[in-house]
Amino acid sequence: MKRTLVGVTVAIGFATQALAIPIPDNVDDELTKLIEQHGLTGDPTQGVQIPDVSNPEVQLGKLLFFSKALSGNKDVACASCHHPYLGGGDGLSLAVGTLAEDEDILGPGRKTITGEFYVPRNTPTIFNAWVYKRGLFRDARVEFLDWLSPEKGISTPDVPYGEADPKAGDSLLAAQARFPVITASEMRGFEFMKGQSNEAVRAHLAARIGDYGDAQGELFKNQWREKFEAVYGNSGTDEVVTFANITKAIAAYQQSMNFSDNPWNRYVKGDKSAISESQKRGAYLYLHMPPPPSDGGGPPDYLPTQCIGCHNTDTFTQTKGSNYHRLAFPQIGPGTGTPGNETNDLGRTHRNGSDADLFSFRSGTLLNIEVTGPFGHAGSYDTLEEVMEHYDDYHPMLTEYIEGKGWCEQPQFKALENCQSLFPDTRYNTDQAAKIVDDEIADGAPVLQPLGLSEQSKADLVNFMKALTDPCVKDAACLKAWIPQPNEGDPDRLQLRAKNYQGVPLYLPANCREGDTLTSSSKLNPDQGECISGKAHYLFFDVEQDNTIVYVSTREGRGKLKLYYHPEQWATRANAMANSTGTGSEQVLKITANKGRHYVSAIGQGEYQGVSIAYGQQSALLELGEKPLAITDQCQTQAPIGYSELKSGEAVCTIAGDGYYYVNVTKPNSTLEIRTRHGRGDTNIYTAALWPTRQYHQFASTRDGNDEYLKVENPPIGWYFILAAGDGANQGVSIQVNLSTKE
Repeated sequence: MKRTLVGVTVAIGFATQALAIPIPDNVDDELTKLIEQHGLTGDPTQGVQIPDVSNPEVQLGKLLFFSKALSGNKDVACASCHHPYLGGGDGLSLAVGTLAEDEDILGPGRKTITGEFYVPRNTPTIFNAWVYKRGLFRDARVEFLDWLSPEKGISTPDVPYGEADPKAGDSLLAAQARFPVITASEMRGFEFMKGQSNEAVRAHLAARIGDYGDAQGELFKNQWREKFEAVYGNSGTDEVVTFANITKAIAAYQQSMNFSDNPWNRYVKGDKSAISESQKRGAYLYLHMPPPPSDGGGPPDYLPTQCIGCHNTDTFTQTKGSNYHRLAFPQIGPGTGTPGNETNDLGRTHRNGSDADLFSFRSGTLLNIEVTGPFGHAGSYDTLEEVMEHYDDYHPMLTEYIEGKGWCEQPQFKALENCQSLFPDTRYNTDQAAKIVDDEIADGAPVLQPLGLSEQSKADLVNFMKALTDPCVKDAACLKAWIPQPNEGDPDRLQLRAKNYQGVPLYLPANCREGDTLTSSSKLNPDQGECISGKAHYLFFDVEQDNTIVYVSTREGRGKLKLYYHPEQWATRANAMANSTGTGSEQVLKITANKGRHYVSAIGQGEYQGVSIAYGQQSALLELGEKPLAITDQCQTQAPIGYSELKSGEAVCTIAGDGYYYVNVTKPNSTLEIRTRHGRGDTNIYTAALWPTRQYHQFASTRDGNDEYLKVENPPIGWYFILAAGDGANQGVSIQVNLSTKE
């Protein structure tokens, strides 16, 4: 699409109708002047209190942010649409909240059970959300009445426009957190507490978390109260688990997300080597504004980019004049349902009713813009290059996108059979905004006039925006602090365990269009996407805990390959203990492994190019979901059995002491789940390809009591053996295996 668009731009000749913006030879000196002119310091956090991610309130907010208990049907978490591994968003053009086919799939592949789209807009990133001092949401429907005098209060959709909401809280982030949970398409659900007020829904969700009132007992497991009391105290009289405290904690979590240690800020602070020459040229194009006539300036013979007019100061947000802009990005999606404009989105006008703000949206920060796509209020552009083409001359860009059904090239839509017929009103709706922009340009407005930028200038601007990326947002190890870890607990068994469309744990994707990041003999790190090209890569990874499910997966790129695993040496086709399933470059390898170094290889059938590879892990002792799978209390009807074959899905009553059992694995790439329930005493599970003992075994589940769970991925074909080891006092314990195979 990009190559075609460049051709269109050149063909219509705008590049010859305006002179290129001149880049000075002494660009560092000129940038120094521009930095001073715009009052840049390289520190956007000045005057802002950023809590450390280890702060107890932040930690509570993190657990709440990832809990599906805050959605009406317990199927959506805040993180379902705002995940750190997806740039603080969801990687989709149009968000999918409730009615998801698989509630744990994030990014492309997340879709509704009906095939319809219900959320009309693209998800804004939560990265650096603290930079917004005026309003939140794309139409700023949560906003300070006077951002220069915040004590006047915050207006929200719960009150008429222009009034302060007495329940908004004391920060924009806390006020904003009140609304996704009451929005049917996002978290509330279309049937939950239907017809009841927003405030009633919030009160019910707080009671669900606090385990009181009419919501008492709604969570199978509930350990929230002790966590709230550790942060907010326990007065003994006032309820501590309130919706106000829930939003305060979530706001603290988001406030802690300061990702502003980027190359550009280091340059502003004096490190002239922090950015490339291309980025310096892009910075000049971005920042350069000719002096006005009042300062002795004259009309230039070129159009400045105007970027700094809408994304300014160290925060790269709008702090001058209007905070809302009409940009005529393609209008796709279900729209916001205004009579006569059902599939259109009126933007800011929805909130303030002003025709002057028709189709206008809030100017977002450009910090970390590289990782926060898709772009635009409806997520219609996937790349910064496409956005620059739009700003350079939006008419040919719109024509190419709309007539070419450009959304069908976007990951969210391209696999849909009805892609070509999606969004039939896009041309009509988009033209309404474009017509107003055309009229404004005819009246002399500078924004969105054709710039005639050269290909190099557009590339330089994109490269400059990449200099606004904090390395942390591209490093899974760095982002780990903002994602719940197993040792931090799961207060309600509803913690989001995000995965991608391949069914593997969600990982931080890599942009393999930019080249390879791994060579053979390299280490794979958890949740970090890497890029490989060639005929074979021999790789290793380290597992930190026993009884860990490991996922190694590849996707995208070109070519055919297979993944091969060996626990002790470089894996080959000949010695592999397990291999992947899939087609082409889309491969998934699942194994259960213990602590130590392990080996995996990606071996092609010929060459492969630009393939993304990642390694993820989960505990084999964790049964996902709110409620564990029920097992028949077989000891009520069956005499104890101490030695027996186990059939999938059929419980057996174990004997007191040690019982020995075996299961027949007939197919490769199987999944074996082993559970014990009921009775008294203490029973542990040990497994191996030969008869296991307490001392010599492959995997084990050794909780106190009889509630054991163990998941073994890719057990060897043939008989697989299980020891149910009791303490002698164990009686009435049932054991069950569930064996499944992905064809």
